[in-house]
Amino acid sequence: MEEQLIDIFRRGANDAWDLNLTPAQLDQFQQYADLLVEWNATRMNLTRLTSPRDIAVKHFLDSLSVLRVMQIPRNARLIDVGTGAGLPGLALKIVRPDIHLTLLDSTAKKLTFCRAVADALALTRVDILHARAEDAAKEMDHAHAYDVVTARAVASLAKLLPWTAPFLLSGGVLVAMKGANVDEEMSEGRIAAKNFGIKLEKPVSLMLPEAEEETERKIVLGRRV
Repeated sequence: MEEQLIDIFRRGANDAWDLNLTPAQLDQFQQYADLLVEWNATRMNLTRLTSPRDIAVKHFLDSLSVLRVMQIPRNARLIDVGTGAGLPGLALKIVRPDIHLTLLDSTAKKLTFCRAVADALALTRVDILHARAEDAAKEMDHAHAYDVVTARAVASLAKLLPWTAPFLLSGGVLVAMKGANVDEEMSEGRIAAKNFGIKLEKPVSLMLPEAEEETERKIVLGRRV
């Protein structure tokens, strides 16, 4: 019998990472997974990873790796650029309900799914933004308006910086969630970052718990100076 998603996720989040998620929060992640599998099978292509372990590890724990490398300020405004199925944004919102979350994507149907998840989980202060990042960042409500910008496997650092840096407040943090080969992007990324007043930090490497094979996530933080 295939192991239950919630057991895999609980061990990774609470036992390995000491995130101290409550039973209610664990239940929200289970509901999220159920909706992801249902919508993916019947409505739209949201993910190719649909096994309980893949969702628990490669979607949910991967998203929460952000909390291993930085402390998100209390009541922070966070925008998740290229959110897709709501990751990492909605996962972070479940764990940190105090944040004001904006989910941005250029594909409207994916945002329809994100809204359905937020509503089903009774998450408040979740805004949906259907736009291209480069256009949204020029709008008065979004330019230099966010404490944190997340982007999970969206683009190379050199391409990502122009799409994300304009959202950041002074002192704000870009969280670029990358694969194991991000070191190859750092030289061009630092050049792009300098143009936007961003100081990129050295990539932080994390191994995702509960993975069947070694699964590495690298996160690059960029601080607006």
